[in-house]
Amino acid sequence: MESNYHLFTKEEFLEDAFFQEWVKYATPAATAFWTGYRDSVPPNIEAFQQAIAALEAILSLERITPPAGMKALVWQKIQEELQAARVVPLTRNRRWYKVAAVLVPLIAISAWWLFRPERMNTVISGYGQQVRVLLPDSSVVVLNAHSELRYNNWKDGKREVWLQGEALFDVHHRITPVAGHFTVHAGKVQIEVLGTTFNVKERREQVVIYLKEGKVKVTTAKSALVLQPEEQAVYDGVGGLQKVPAKKEMVLAWTAHKMQLQHTAVKDIINTLHDIYGFTIMLEDTAIANRTIDGVLPLKNVNNVLFELSAILNVKIEKSNDTLTFKSTGQQGY
Repeated sequence: MESNYHLFTKEEFLEDAFFQEWVKYATPAATAFWTGYRDSVPPNIEAFQQAIAALEAILSLERITPPAGMKALVWQKIQEELQAARVVPLTRNRRWYKVAAVLVPLIAISAWWLFRPERMNTVISGYGQQVRVLLPDSSVVVLNAHSELRYNNWKDGKREVWLQGEALFDVHHRITPVAGHFTVHAGKVQIEVLGTTFNVKERREQVVIYLKEGKVKVTTAKSALVLQPEEQAVYDGVGGLQKVPAKKEMVLAWTAHKMQLQHTAVKDIINTLHDIYGFTIMLEDTAIANRTIDGVLPLKNVNNVLFELSAILNVKIEKSNDTLTFKSTGQQGY
């Protein structure tokens, strides 16, 4: 963390990634820090407030969708100007060069503005962090830890998002033709909905979709199926796309910072610790991976998680940077 923010100019604030994270996404850590900084009334408070206003103004800019036929008209104008360049008399070439020096850049800028790709918005949750995202159509997405959501401003009427990691979607129901379907892209899977609540988990080349309420269509390159409430589909690239049994309390436990365990193998808990906290876990005794556990494992505080696992498994857990080593004590856990 920077320790000399009180010396920053407006431009330096605008270039600072942690400052951008606060203004763009209002993540909990960034909000806590920057509101505290603002309330301390630093000597450069004016530059700080100017930077906020400038960045908010930039983020509020919307891509202007040109009227129908505008792109064709711009292209026609470019062709006309190029044609005119070919027929200009030789005695006027010098004058034409001066005009072209101004005209060509203007045409190029106009063409870029009309044909440029729409800016993508990206929201990333850190390890141990959940982030709530409000989409342009008022749909809400809650990102689990270590996940990423990308989307544009949907000016073309297509409501599409791209997910890496895990998220709970609460899609706002819109039936107007302009709104279209809401589509989630996760790995090699596409989920199409109108208005519903569902969970998508995309980890280790496997995609799991759980439908809480509503109706969704899940599609891959080779197959498709429709989910009804409380049904779950799994795609792993090997067995294809298929429905599997699911329990809501287990699938959605992460939203309450918990892991619901029901004959859950330790190797699955290890994967969850890696997904949420970024730990690499080493097992001194690999037999531990196949042991199963029942109950509820709170995940909000990593130290509490490690304490409980140590007690349940009767292992000693040593932490070195981002690596955890589970060492057997010689006694079987419960």
